[in-house]
Amino acid sequence: MRQPPNILLITTDHLRYDTLGYSGDPVLETPSIDKLASESTRFSNCFVQSPVCKPSRATIMTGRYPRHHGVRWNGSNLSENEVTMLEFFHHHGYSTACIGKHHISQKKFINSLDYLEAQGIRRNWTENPDGIYQIDKENPFEEYVSSRGYTYKTGYALQDFRKNLGAVPSDLPEDCHIDAYVGQKGQNYLQQVNGKDPFFLWLGFYGPHHPYVPSGRFARMYHPDDVPSFRGEKQDLQEKPLEYQLYCQTENHKFRGFNSVPEETFRQMKAAYYGTVSQIDWQIGLILETLEKENLKENTIIVFISDHGEFLGDYGIPAKAPFLLDCMLHVPCLIYVPSKQNDITCDDLVESVDLFQTLAHLVELVPPDCVQGKILPPFDTTESYHRREVVYAEAVDKKCLRTKEWKLIHYPAKDYGELYNLIEDPHERNNLYTELSEIRHKMTLQLYHHLDATEDFKHPSYQRFTGKDPETGEEITHYHIW
Repeated sequence: MRQPPNILLITTDHLRYDTLGYSGDPVLETPSIDKLASESTRFSNCFVQSPVCKPSRATIMTGRYPRHHGVRWNGSNLSENEVTMLEFFHHHGYSTACIGKHHISQKKFINSLDYLEAQGIRRNWTENPDGIYQIDKENPFEEYVSSRGYTYKTGYALQDFRKNLGAVPSDLPEDCHIDAYVGQKGQNYLQQVNGKDPFFLWLGFYGPHHPYVPSGRFARMYHPDDVPSFRGEKQDLQEKPLEYQLYCQTENHKFRGFNSVPEETFRQMKAAYYGTVSQIDWQIGLILETLEKENLKENTIIVFISDHGEFLGDYGIPAKAPFLLDCMLHVPCLIYVPSKQNDITCDDLVESVDLFQTLAHLVELVPPDCVQGKILPPFDTTESYHRREVVYAEAVDKKCLRTKEWKLIHYPAKDYGELYNLIEDPHERNNLYTELSEIRHKMTLQLYHHLDATEDFKHPSYQRFTGKDPETGEEITHYHIW
């Protein structure tokens, strides 16, 4: 009997759809991702359900919308009642591994892993009164850098971090980069696969999340004058709700004072971001080469996706922000399936919530009924398949409904919001919320119909029991899927 296919899930952090070679960026060099794209189904209209790391990753892992799995912000944890993909595949005989960033705060998720490496190696920080960031104790990555005879400093610990909007290119060798470390651990894992059981490896790169610290040949690979122009300017925020301006005044993601920095500094930031993306692309190339060398590719499903995008200087905003514009929600998504027709571009609207359902389908497993996503086209060939007419996202209180032509961003209990004609205004600069009341009302009604249609429910076969947490003694309720 043929072994079920392996699964390699590659995620990045803060990677926008439009900042890759295959997706049309005129400057950024991503030959490895571009090659994977040429061998995969390319989803050109894939949108995540949250613009923030933790909720978005919880959505990918559970196949459930943020308002249902309960992770609404980076400070919240995934309930022990929720079933993740890795737990599900582990139960069905897969050897499960997570290398790099996962951001899933759930004991059950960790306990379902057979292999865990390189997590939490981007350290926490606290800001001192002098504006310098104090970082935690050394971790294995920094010990590795030290063993090479170098001293690693995270961007947050550098005095120019805020002044440069997080762009702090490093003089360290390219293999002393945090994502080179993750990539090497991934290669080591693939070289040691025993072949007895299928594996599910989640390889989570930390970049291109700020700080942007490309190193070696990638440190100054791109000149600031060469990066593409920004999609939207500071004055465009006057067309948007007051929340945007308040954000720029009060919460600058460690970049306080960015309202007054010149465009040149934003270009330097973007150039450093590009270098970080190319550095990750280098590692993805090595991972793909290892799959080939170990004769694994012919039986491995490969998924490449980002947890969300970022502003990257658009509208004068650096990094990510809790808003629902396409620069935050539109992400690259590639799926390579052995023995299936690849080199396909799918222009259908799809959501990251669809990955759990799709991967289970591709390996002929039935996921729990609580999984809310759909099997992605073109993998669902049944007559009952209906293409998505809309995609949905949320950011704490704000909710978004997007078609190929229109986007509504709804602010509950507020008499304002956002409405964009995406055909005429793809960069979402002209807010038509007040002007086009008929379309606004129509889309608001459509949004509430969508919320009703995707309302939560519990799988009827869930087994509920109450027990005690072995570490804390706290009484907890748990749900089994089997």
